[in-house]
Amino acid sequence: MRHIHRNTCAALGAVVFMLGAAACGGGDPKSDPSPSPTVSPSTTSSPSPTSEAWKNQYTPAQLKAYDAALARWNEYEQQSEPIWARGKATQAAANLFKEYFPSPAWQAQYRRLASYEQVDVKVNGTPGIYWSKATKISDNGLSVEITQCVDNTQIKVTQHGKPAKPVKAQQKPNIRILSLSKPKGYDWLVYGIQDASSGRPKSCTP
Repeated sequence: MRHIHRNTCAALGAVVFMLGAAACGGGDPKSDPSPSPTVSPSTTSSPSPTSEAWKNQYTPAQLKAYDAALARWNEYEQQSEPIWARGKATQAAANLFKEYFPSPAWQAQYRRLASYEQVDVKVNGTPGIYWSKATKISDNGLSVEITQCVDNTQIKVTQHGKPAKPVKAQQKPNIRILSLSKPKGYDWLVYGIQDASSGRPKSCTP
């Protein structure tokens, strides 16, 4: 029986990873557009997943920023899914990562894809989303943190055309935290992702 390479196994359940907040080099944005922003605080007691009460702590302009950031993330997931499903580190893949991530994060995405190609790993599908809400939005609306409850069982991973062993931590609903910022002259970019593949999965109520 063929086994997944040790360096790849820990990440097979998802295509996302922890990203550094710093960006540098080339024509990419070099820093978060809103350093040390004033952030609207999260409530200490979270509302039920279906409640819209969390919106009450933000202004219409902040909620508009949240909607734009979430739409941008959703766009990335849909655009990148075929790339991870093919499992080929092509120039087109590099161009897509560069469009949605700052440097050096987009290069890290590309290297991960290349490592998958080396061991013939393919990742099909995207997580199901039970709910999403903003947990931080900067006053200027240029930085947004989004918390989601996701179903990773909809992601199917194969190696050499055969199903890979599921990652146990991802077989139940888990929290995913997305950090997006909008640097001057750029669309929304993904600066951080924390999910079940980050080492400390946190379960959630669908």
